[in-house]
Amino acid sequence: MRLFIRDGLVMTIDSDRRVISDGAVVVEGNRIVAVGKASDLEAEYSSHRVMDASGMIVMPGFVNAHGHFFATIMRGPKDDGRRLSRRTYDGRQAHGKYYWNAAEWHLDREDCYASTMLTAVEMIKSGMTCADDHMYLNFDKHAIDGVAQGVVDSGIRVMLGRSCWDMPGLTPDELIEDFDTAVAETERVISEWHGKGNGRVQVQGDAAQLSQSSDRIIVAMKELADRHGLSYTTSVCERLGARYYDLRRGDPSLARFGGRSIEYLQHLGVLGPTTKIVHCLHDITEREIDILAETQTSVAHCPVANAKGRARVVPVPRMLEKGVTVGLGTDSTLGNDMFLQMKACAFLHKVNDGDIRVMPAEKAIELATIDSAKSMQLDAELGSLETGKKADIILLSMDAPGFTPNLLPVKDFVYTAANGSMVDTVIIDGQIVMEGRVIKTFDETAVLRAGEDAARRVMRAAGHLERDPSYLTPPPWKYV
Repeated sequence: MRLFIRDGLVMTIDSDRRVISDGAVVVEGNRIVAVGKASDLEAEYSSHRVMDASGMIVMPGFVNAHGHFFATIMRGPKDDGRRLSRRTYDGRQAHGKYYWNAAEWHLDREDCYASTMLTAVEMIKSGMTCADDHMYLNFDKHAIDGVAQGVVDSGIRVMLGRSCWDMPGLTPDELIEDFDTAVAETERVISEWHGKGNGRVQVQGDAAQLSQSSDRIIVAMKELADRHGLSYTTSVCERLGARYYDLRRGDPSLARFGGRSIEYLQHLGVLGPTTKIVHCLHDITEREIDILAETQTSVAHCPVANAKGRARVVPVPRMLEKGVTVGLGTDSTLGNDMFLQMKACAFLHKVNDGDIRVMPAEKAIELATIDSAKSMQLDAELGSLETGKKADIILLSMDAPGFTPNLLPVKDFVYTAANGSMVDTVIIDGQIVMEGRVIKTFDETAVLRAGEDAARRVMRAAGHLERDPSYLTPPPWKYV
């Protein structure tokens, strides 16, 4: 495709952070070939298809630094902390509580395909063009293939991880993998899917959170990723050895780490420029932030999911001060919408730090675009509108209530008017996947219907559709 997008407010997020009035972006194939004033480019690119962007913001597509495509069809049952089951572990500690019962959700390839396509609708409609996805419900080894196929078919972009864990406790018995299986299946996914969809599918090495993965599997996934030249990720949600199901708990050899999870991961040798740590919800210390900065390890920050789970606010402003790359993620089933993440990120950190100057609107936008891309080692290709980068571009209408007057549209973008309904056009890899809010790469209505059917099929198999849904809501709310 040869496309001349002209006369928009071009929010480049390039190294100079240019915002160009009456700007233009030129696309040839799947690459951006020029960015500048429309009047300067119109003569050279007059033969291209013209897309009028007057009254619109033109910017790079949002990049989600952490999410779970499979979970989109599972909304509702685990919300507001209604515990569906109690799990007993006969090892060092006993009975832990779930917010949800992962053992019930035996998703197959068809379920995950439907959920991924549903996720794609939400991503496209809200201007998200790329996401980092973690598939950890591997009851069916081909469930992850449904995720990957959905990405190929929908036109979105993904960094896909087959998350694995091998320690008992919180993990359902059926999900605990032996070492050889975890490595072999990760190798299979790399072989079958890495680079598919014209490169829109990228695979990464992925170990589940520290408290559920042994040292051996954490190190092996990093070594596997390094061997293939891929990114690597793992999650840190608790202090080292703090949870009842962590088999490291009570190990006297860990005393020197004092619960400092990042120091422990450094001890294992898995930190570095190609590593991203998700969450960091463990009262991270200044020393650990220094380690992240020194090793150039990135962080995925999920403010909405963390707030919903009543986690403490991660000291992101302090990380940024010390040079740590931080990307924004959605996590959980709270919606694939980066507008919500940007607003929550800006507001939460102002409250947490007691300083209105913390996390300005411009930085929140950077976290949702170029910084998220950098956290995934994709910033050479994505996250800004620059010559030579992939044509992942979104157009947002400023003709909306709350966006008038357009005196400081960058501020309004985060604090007031901006939301997914403003997204008019989405281009991914040079292909127009939505125009005039109409998705062009697949039948949106059919996808929504299939997602509803899949959700009900999964809920029925788990035995929940036969129960009064009031058991999931606080009194006096009742379904009649």
